[in-house]
Amino acid sequence: SGEPEDETAAAAAIEEEAIAFSFEVPDGVQTGVVLKVMAPDNVQLHIPCPGNVQPGDRMTMQKTADGKWGIKHIVRPEAPPAAPVLESFAREVACRPDAQLEKDLNEPHVCTTVLTTSKGDIRLRIVPSWAPKGSQRFLQLVMDKYYTDLAIYRAVPDFLVQFGVVNDPARNSKYEAIEDDDLRGIPVTEGMVCFAASGADTRVATICIFLGEFPQLGKNSWETPIGKVCDESMALLRSLYTGYGDMPQCGGSGPDPIELEDKGNDYITEHFPQCDFALPACVGYLFFAVALLSFVF
Repeated sequence: SGEPEDETAAAAAIEEEAIAFSFEVPDGVQTGVVLKVMAPDNVQLHIPCPGNVQPGDRMTMQKTADGKWGIKHIVRPEAPPAAPVLESFAREVACRPDAQLEKDLNEPHVCTTVLTTSKGDIRLRIVPSWAPKGSQRFLQLVMDKYYTDLAIYRAVPDFLVQFGVVNDPARNSKYEAIEDDDLRGIPVTEGMVCFAASGADTRVATICIFLGEFPQLGKNSWETPIGKVCDESMALLRSLYTGYGDMPQCGGSGPDPIELEDKGNDYITEHFPQCDFALPACVGYLFFAVALLSFVF
């Protein structure tokens, strides 16, 4: 009695394969190269490689109602798991107690930064003693007005919000990845500000702010926090829209950072209109100068 259902499922699978398929972008591909790919309907496609595609990305093609093939989306595989932290080293970097963290946040060298969002202003305290290299890079980006009109493209309830992807070749090419900071025992708790990174020495400009406590994070040098959201801004942080969930690269159906980098904010406003945005951030010049003069590395 199950045969008709099996046949229907098989037919649906064949039909789905006929209107969409995926392939891995081969090594050596560069911007402007035309990929020659055979579609399931035996049509040879000539696909100009988009500027933000890298070897190893998985490109999904879809046939439209008029019978033409086009790129549906591109997924970049997650970075390989980082090497485990040596137990002997992990013991040396114990988490700082709350009293010490509070003292750190009120030291004279701390920089107060205001991140304006579509929901209002979020005040951040950037602590150079926690992460000198990361703090300097963030303050440099703020002074350069990098964080202007950026979609908060990754916003996951009870996890984090993330922003920093731009569709701007000038901004993308200006900043190289920075070296990691040494671990200083700063835990990843609610309101902590960190750079998003895929491994050692890969921090550039993307920022994430955590919405909960994650003791499993902060054990790798590229994960160390650079600051924390001020208490008076926590309610506004929690009000940022998180309804779209995680990005496709992490198994969600929210905005795709690769698509965002390729198409710009129009991609967000068209497909994810409730996303919040980070608008210009600012920091006092005096505090910025003190921070840079106090920490030489």
